[in-house]
Amino acid sequence: MLSSARGESSRAQDLELLPPSESSGAGAAVDEKMAASSSAAGAAPGSRNSRDKIRCLDGLRGVACLLVFNYHFFWPWTPAIMLGHGAAPPAALEPYYGWAQLPIICLLHRGRPMVAIFFAISGYVLCRHILRAIHERRLEAAYKSLASAAFRRVFRLYIPPTISMLIVAVLAQMGAFKAEDDIFKGPDSVYINGTFAKVKLGGPCSNVSVPLAGAQGIADYMMLDDSTFLSNITGWDRMLCLNTTSNSYGPANTYKLVDKAEEQLHRFWNHTKGLDTWAVQDYIDQGFNVEHEYPYQGPIPINIKPKNATNATNFLFVQMGGSWEEHPLIHDNITYAAQNFTRVYAEWANPFNFGHYHPRYDPHTFTIPMELRGSMVVYIFLLATAALKAKWRLAFAGVLVAYSLGISRWDMATFLGGTTLSELDIRNPPDGQKDPLDDRGLGLPAASRRHRQVGPPTRRETILRRAGIVLALYLLSYPDAAAEYTPGFKFLSTWVPRYYHPLSGWMFYQSMGALLLLPCILRDPYLRGLLEGRVAQYLGRISFSLYLVHGPVLHCLGFWIMPRLFEHFGRQAGYLIGWTFMLSLTLYLSNLWYKKVDMWSVTVGRRIERHVVE
Repeated sequence: MLSSARGESSRAQDLELLPPSESSGAGAAVDEKMAASSSAAGAAPGSRNSRDKIRCLDGLRGVACLLVFNYHFFWPWTPAIMLGHGAAPPAALEPYYGWAQLPIICLLHRGRPMVAIFFAISGYVLCRHILRAIHERRLEAAYKSLASAAFRRVFRLYIPPTISMLIVAVLAQMGAFKAEDDIFKGPDSVYINGTFAKVKLGGPCSNVSVPLAGAQGIADYMMLDDSTFLSNITGWDRMLCLNTTSNSYGPANTYKLVDKAEEQLHRFWNHTKGLDTWAVQDYIDQGFNVEHEYPYQGPIPINIKPKNATNATNFLFVQMGGSWEEHPLIHDNITYAAQNFTRVYAEWANPFNFGHYHPRYDPHTFTIPMELRGSMVVYIFLLATAALKAKWRLAFAGVLVAYSLGISRWDMATFLGGTTLSELDIRNPPDGQKDPLDDRGLGLPAASRRHRQVGPPTRRETILRRAGIVLALYLLSYPDAAAEYTPGFKFLSTWVPRYYHPLSGWMFYQSMGALLLLPCILRDPYLRGLLEGRVAQYLGRISFSLYLVHGPVLHCLGFWIMPRLFEHFGRQAGYLIGWTFMLSLTLYLSNLWYKKVDMWSVTVGRRIERHVVE
């Protein structure tokens, strides 16, 4: 009995990251134990495997991982991936329009919503075999499965990224990565940095300034799509002087301008306290988002410090660029390089650091300690509530999800939310997963189970499901930055709980979107079919490897290749050529990593457990 419980736990946790073909080959001996146990309990051999393995979620994880690649591919080169359609943050020369920034469409290159989906999927599948044992009142097997899963989880999550970061550290010392200053401060930084435009009304212009005729002259010089927005907020139609400089300025810097506006507002109104967020927001809105008659009478522009608002003559505007990201450091001393790696690794591996620590050797692995922490929270919750009635367990789970989401612990909310959805689906499976054996643990008589029929979904159910999918995708589209200045999301931004700082409002809505999306997909035959197709299943199979490999590849080769492509082919063609090449190479290396490292790492925890367990 105990051996069967350990085997079932080992098998189910491996299924979270392995495709059907690999999972069936990786644990044949465990399958035999599970089949024997299932047969003894009155179930068909292997039925529990098929019920706990949800192929469409594997496909969803794979597609989400591909979109994470897209996000990080574009991350250094454009602000569009973090901004919504029509965003007009403070000091913008014009709103940031683009069809690729439209809600739902933008998810093709958004990475942060995919992290919320990863966590929700993990919470859903990680505990499914344990929840089923709890519902069948096999508490001894459930407790043994919990112990086994908790013991092996750290090996599964930490071994692959440890190896990948060590390889990156070695390659960085060997010169495989460009120096950080060469990327973000060298000649290639022109493709990354934003542009600061300093405007002086009237003349004469200095040697470093360009004389222009009003807002239209600025629009032509800065190659804006339209001068209407700039004309409306300034009313400028006379001679002015423009001086531009290139500096690092991505969408995340939006809130630095807001902080400066607050400081300036205090100084201008001689206030030392009592200003709330709405006062600052009104100040910014009046300065940049309403039409003014000439001469300009709005509040003092951001970063400008004249004595009063009516005689201001100097103004600052910003065209955002791409974003900086942690990059491997190259040390002259190999001893110091080793010391730095161990220090960075120790800080990264700490699951009790509730911040988002992005190690320089692969900043994208910041989610791994969060995965471990979320997994342990789920295990502890199930340990504490296994003996409770299902309705009480669900009630406690719902309260914890709402509480976690409200206090900005969005990662815990998505994990526990996924667990709650998994239990609800065990009690009432989606149509694609109906199994008469599922009712065995709910106390229904055998005759009732045999004759229980599930009809096709009604039209009302179909409409509600599709509306839920659209709503979920819209919530997942909540911009990473400047949602407060983005049409369609301004109102939502006012409802973000106060425990989230301005740049993290996306965590609140994207977590809700991920938890809404999962049950809708599980109940949609068309989407299930797409996600169970060969391409999605392949991506799901190598998803963990793809997640670990894509960052080092983009940092190693992307910063060498992309500037040269932009020089020779322009931005759009450069994106297309670079994306095709980088994705092809990343998929090849991910497949290799999956076969050589990932598959091996799956077995480590199981083998150690067999060695140390009595």
